[in-house]
Amino acid sequence: MNNINIATYFDEDFINIIYKDKKINNSLEIEKDLYIEKREKVDNEIHIFNLHSYKLGSIGYTSRELKEKEENFSTLKYLSNDYNGPNPSYQIAFVKLLFNTESGKILGCQIANERNIERRLECVKLLMDNNMGIKDLAEAKIYPSDDTNPDILNIAALMAINKKSKLIEVNEIQVEEIENLIKNNEFFLDVREDYEYNAGHIKGAVNIPLHNLVAELNSLPKDRNIYVYCRSGHRSLDAVGFLNSLGLDKIYNVNGGFIELSFNEFRKNKGNLENSILTNYNFE
Repeated sequence: MNNINIATYFDEDFINIIYKDKKINNSLEIEKDLYIEKREKVDNEIHIFNLHSYKLGSIGYTSRELKEKEENFSTLKYLSNDYNGPNPSYQIAFVKLLFNTESGKILGCQIANERNIERRLECVKLLMDNNMGIKDLAEAKIYPSDDTNPDILNIAALMAINKKSKLIEVNEIQVEEIENLIKNNEFFLDVREDYEYNAGHIKGAVNIPLHNLVAELNSLPKDRNIYVYCRSGHRSLDAVGFLNSLGLDKIYNVNGGFIELSFNEFRKNKGNLENSILTNYNFE
């Protein structure tokens, strides 16, 4: 491992995870640790870093490097509890795939989890070394001993295939955009359960659990943009798809959900909720 700073290998959303881990563990010189250096050459080597609560792994390009190359690429991020492999963590895992929009060739991958980083990145490396793509990753046996359950990498690849083929056409916003939207008094819809909402939410957001959405349709504004979020982006995606099917076209999914929003706000506000757009954080 060379001495390039850890942030160099990751996109901003993963850097937020690193910041949170270092901050709560009283690491010194956090901002210095997160300085992004420019790599002279990007290869298919695996880079793994151990933090207090997480392992983070990266292979291939980051989004900013692909933008500098003017590569036609797409990203797919998947957040899910990790139940796979011989040593599952049962904790939230973050997977991000970067792939060529036209060919589907894998250009990079980033993973954050308590365990099970190495084997997954080894599988991605094998595919990248052979110029293979997201279809191959969807079919790959990440853990050959586990024939019954698809791995989180398989699911992320399937979602990337759907995105590439435009089977799912959804308006999305990133968590970094939310603060300005709140200043503009936009409408935020929280489709999590009541107890999740009460544990922490976007200030001013309206809570309608997904299973109550049909009964509460008339309470939604018909002449405004609606920004929908949940824990990790799955239930909100269902809600957006449902509302789109009713002919509502001003519906936006908050990519990454409340988990990613918590990481972003924690880093931005240094853990000071008084200045936050959230009532509380939730990282799980």
